[in-house]
Amino acid sequence: MFYKPKNAIYKSVSRRRFMELGGSAVTMLGTGALGIGMNSTMMSTRVQAQSSEDAKWKQFAGSKLVFLSENTPPSFAIRDKIKSFYDLTGIEVEILTDDLPVVQQKAGIDLRSGNADYPLQYVQDKPIGAPFADFYADLSPMFGDDTLPQDPEGYGDEVWYDNFLTACGRYYDGAKVIALPYDAAVACTFYRKDIYEANSKAFEAEYGYAMEYTNDTTWKNVLDFATYFKARKAAGEDVPYGYAQHQGTFAWTTQLDIQRMMFAHGRWTDFDIDDKIGSKTPGKTKWGDEQSVLMLEKFKALADVSHPDNLANGTLELNTVYQSGNIAMQIQYHEFAASIEDEKTSVAGGGRTAYAPCPKGAPEWILNGGEAVNGTNCGIGGIGISGNATEEIKRAAYLFAIWSTSKQNQYEVLSGLGGTPTRKSVLALPDVVAARTRPTTMPNALTFDAVYDFGIKDPNFVLGPKIPEANEYHSIIASETQKMLSNAQTPAETASSVQSLLDSLNDA
Repeated sequence: MFYKPKNAIYKSVSRRRFMELGGSAVTMLGTGALGIGMNSTMMSTRVQAQSSEDAKWKQFAGSKLVFLSENTPPSFAIRDKIKSFYDLTGIEVEILTDDLPVVQQKAGIDLRSGNADYPLQYVQDKPIGAPFADFYADLSPMFGDDTLPQDPEGYGDEVWYDNFLTACGRYYDGAKVIALPYDAAVACTFYRKDIYEANSKAFEAEYGYAMEYTNDTTWKNVLDFATYFKARKAAGEDVPYGYAQHQGTFAWTTQLDIQRMMFAHGRWTDFDIDDKIGSKTPGKTKWGDEQSVLMLEKFKALADVSHPDNLANGTLELNTVYQSGNIAMQIQYHEFAASIEDEKTSVAGGGRTAYAPCPKGAPEWILNGGEAVNGTNCGIGGIGISGNATEEIKRAAYLFAIWSTSKQNQYEVLSGLGGTPTRKSVLALPDVVAARTRPTTMPNALTFDAVYDFGIKDPNFVLGPKIPEANEYHSIIASETQKMLSNAQTPAETASSVQSLLDSLNDA
């Protein structure tokens, strides 16, 4: 159905590959995986509980599987060491990668058609998991199956970072697990410490407090910082803009940008549902209430003093703007630290950038009586198995899923390509502990204080909404808020429009 390249892994530029390349020119990945074509085939040898571990790993030797994934660092790392999986299991694996929207489309067609051309799939929490959850196999019966090999650390919530297993693995039903956490992109603040220090006295003279960023820095402070820099720039001073938002054409990251700010203020969410498990019947939305209107007013105010190419800056473009020195601050996903710290391509490297949690809610902007938190959201990608596959294919695919998400593979992705681990045990390794402070050989580790130790923990963490129409929801939020930022409608009109469209979408 789709073009199939000769090499088992192919790619186009994505936010993840961009991070790996540090924003530089794109080069071909080359060969390394074992090509097998689009159809999986199976061979199996019967094993028993008392069979050796080697026999359990090799019970499907001679089989062939296909893994459809976003072009992320773990996929590139696994490509490079796919022979070790073949040596362990005798299973050949073809890893097909592309940008997330393309993966989403291919996965949806395959799952809904009843086929299993891609028995192994990358399950990104809301764009893929939320709409297609019912089409994936429940992995939990295979956890502890004594005829299958098992990860020595297990698969419980405690072995992954806070909320990760639920984020990518549980949908609408807390008992079923459809994916194991594979990679992570968690939002945090990147800011130019050198530029803040150079402007702190002048800023304090005007605003009455120092320009510095801490865990208690609020969105109101960020608005002040951006306003200050824009005024200096308008006066002809050689300073960057203070901020830029995630807009561009990818609706999901635009929605995430808005969600962070709204949740920070009173832990506001779109629907009264379990934010982590989600709901197939979310009911009426809270858009249109006074809190949502106020937040849109503040989001618009921040946009008005941000980088002038705001509407064109998707996640990847925004990082380029930051790397080139044109903004002093961005809320970005922690996987991008590797590119920021590459001094060959980034003027923000070499200790100029500091990493901190997302901004906190401003108490005076909270109208719903809720708590001010450091609203932090993310994308957690998991490895899932098609529910359309045969039982034997599911069991063979399970071997690849547990091998791919093992501690050793997670560590090698972090240390080799600048990926982001999902197992807690990786952070306990001595060289990873050392890498969290400069000088470091693992730049993404510089974000771990802000992300793993703070942002992903409750009450700061916000995930959803996980709803079946998640992608339509993302498009509504992005298109309506971008109309507002273009001055085509007011914040109040935008909140009302979003309310009407979401209620219609969900038959509420």
